[in-house]
Amino acid sequence: MASNNNQEDIPQAQTAQHRFGVISTAAVAAAGYDFQADASLTKVILQSENTPRVMAVIRGAVDKEIARLEKSASYALNRLERFETQYNVPSSEFAERFTAEDLQGGDLEYVEWIGEYQLFQHLLQDLTLLKSLTYVAE
Repeated sequence: MASNNNQEDIPQAQTAQHRFGVISTAAVAAAGYDFQADASLTKVILQSENTPRVMAVIRGAVDKEIARLEKSASYALNRLERFETQYNVPSSEFAERFTAEDLQGGDLEYVEWIGEYQLFQHLLQDLTLLKSLTYVAE
């Protein structure tokens, strides 16, 4: 199995499930969420006597992880939208400008919002990485 994370090879319209339908990661980035894929190439070589079976198992595991990450990203995005609606501020702007004292809920609300924002970015990075995998069997 080879992983190819070259920026040129990453599809621009990768998707994540969301309660409003399918949202592309490109649209999420345009909305101000910052995530980047690693532009380096990493190869992972696995050897087996049963290559077709191993490939099927690995693809299945990666597909399940993608589905889990998409569900988690959808949940995180819903939580971010609640904060953004309540304060009428995009999460990216909040992360750059605000402190706990700026929010009605104070420290707890600040920690929840910034934590959810960082989690969402991390989930999108992982999704981008897994969706960019290229499988090569010899």
